[in-house]
Amino acid sequence: MGQIKPAPQGHLFLAIMSKDEALHSATLEKFITRFGEIMGAGPLFAVSDFTDYYNPEFGSDLKKQFFIFKQPIDLEKAHHIKVWTNAIEAESLEDIHHQSRRQINLDPGYLEPSKLVLFSTKNFSHRVYCGDGIFGEVTLIYERGKFKVLPWTYPDYFWEQNLEFLLQMRNEIVRLSRKRE
Repeated sequence: MGQIKPAPQGHLFLAIMSKDEALHSATLEKFITRFGEIMGAGPLFAVSDFTDYYNPEFGSDLKKQFFIFKQPIDLEKAHHIKVWTNAIEAESLEDIHHQSRRQINLDPGYLEPSKLVLFSTKNFSHRVYCGDGIFGEVTLIYERGKFKVLPWTYPDYFWEQNLEFLLQMRNEIVRLSRKRE
């Protein structure tokens, strides 16, 4: 029989999508205040290079960027971060012709040496329930020196520049964990 162990730790992952640079910066500051220093920031990229899914809600000219935070987080209740990001998104709702539209989209999760996990409010066959209406999805798996794309991995997550960034961050996480031991 396996021994039950304390919850593992991971490094907070955050994807910020918005066309409002000031809102992007202010939201990132909220995360820095709550979770500490950013270990790395991926390239800022145009969402339209990968999908037009968000255009009806957000309009065009959306930009997106990935971040990894330096301080590890306890994964026991990490899904609560998604509850918090939904509240942040709700704060920025804009009423356009009597329809509420988000001004920002936040995708939190965590990165650990073996995988990238994203949190979602949507259930699907490849997602598991975490609690509080939040599901977890393994989005990328690390195998044989690189991240492996899964059938449900969104195209911007397997864009070469984002994979390179995530691999650099994964390697830094391994280096930092060895330093702590």
